[in-house]
Amino acid sequence: MLDIDEKRVELIPYFKEKLFNDLLNKFYTGFGSINKICKILNINRHAFNSYRRNYTNTIPLNFVYRIAKILDISEKKINKNISRTCTKREIRNEIFFKGQEFRKNQFKKFRENIPSINHIYKGDYLDLELWFNSYVKIINFGSRHFISINKDNHKIIMKYTNYSNSKKKLFTNYLPIKIKIDGDFIYFFGLWCGDRCGRGRFGVANKNKSINFYTKYYLEKLYQNPKFILNYSHKINIPKLDYQVDEIVCNNKSKFNGYCISVCSYNNIMFRFFDYLYQNLDEFLGLLTNLNIFLAGLFDAEGNVSLEDKCFRWSCKNERNIVTFKNILIKLNIFRRYDGSNLISYDKEYFKMNIFPYLKNEDKINRCNLILNNYGFLEKRFLKILGLIKNRPNLTYKELSKNLKRVKVYSQVKFLENLDYVKTYGYPKMIQITHQGSNQLHGRQGQ
Repeated sequence: MLDIDEKRVELIPYFKEKLFNDLLNKFYTGFGSINKICKILNINRHAFNSYRRNYTNTIPLNFVYRIAKILDISEKKINKNISRTCTKREIRNEIFFKGQEFRKNQFKKFRENIPSINHIYKGDYLDLELWFNSYVKIINFGSRHFISINKDNHKIIMKYTNYSNSKKKLFTNYLPIKIKIDGDFIYFFGLWCGDRCGRGRFGVANKNKSINFYTKYYLEKLYQNPKFILNYSHKINIPKLDYQVDEIVCNNKSKFNGYCISVCSYNNIMFRFFDYLYQNLDEFLGLLTNLNIFLAGLFDAEGNVSLEDKCFRWSCKNERNIVTFKNILIKLNIFRRYDGSNLISYDKEYFKMNIFPYLKNEDKINRCNLILNNYGFLEKRFLKILGLIKNRPNLTYKELSKNLKRVKVYSQVKFLENLDYVKTYGYPKMIQITHQGSNQLHGRQGQ
């Protein structure tokens, strides 16, 4: 068994040469002398020659002492001619770190050669092939080895080996040679910046059915083969969906109690290209001509509507992105404030005309409609308020708060009043449900 803590030494060159010459002179009898020496020293011929001819710089210390004993050399003299002492472990680590440093410097040179955003940006498309030709040098080593890289029409076909579930397998994947910078791309990039998948997968994780099928559509546009993966917490039952998924994963470790659908392809290289854009976000967004579509995609991923406050919020806690997205909203003259979690805008008119038309998430479209167009379906919390008011006409704010076990209900009632679902009168103010409110309560919206 290999002893990685075996003590080894590096001898002063002239002493090492003399040591082996004296050993050979002592036992030289012609043909077979080295075999005789190896038998005496209990070592194989290959190891003996590697020490003697400097194929390896270090020699086991116990081997040196064996030679010294045969040649009657004192231990003191041996120690005096040792230039370095180490172990196999230390030698292994030195080799490892040297290799690591060599590879690190090599990576650095490869990364320096990756083209800038300005070089791959061609006005109406992104030159992905130009980026890939440099990036492939970083990843074509070790477990991943490219067998072939070919082009067919508008896509790059890659065949390479890599490990999957501890087994080396052959993979075939695709990249678009160019990515057209159209509305689909800008929206998807905003969506991806908010809800991207990780772990070598390229796609989006979201609950909304429309978002999921849009993601599928756009991934196929990029020559990907998307799969629907249902991820859910072990704390809940398997969610029932009205469409088929390819894989179901139960997460036993997550503290999250919900679920999401990952629509993705197993293409880490495609992920790395989008991440390259993401890492240069300020520069890249500065080149896009329609930031409203990007904000719509980002809103469908990370946005929310405050119905009571009548504002639009983009959730963001990443320090770099806070600055980037804030600057975009300032540039469009719609930024109001950052509350520690959300970038907030109150500009309903701008949102309605420029961002709202590009939204695809029906739930968010509905919530936006409630404050932009005074139309939409209410959430359960508002329906509960309407139910209490209908059952108890002329209910006061105080009585409503007591029934709902809330301190304040003014903003919720005001929201319903703006929709003409309730009306208030008198002092102290009393609340009555309207005909429109009654229709909303019974699911007869717009009647």
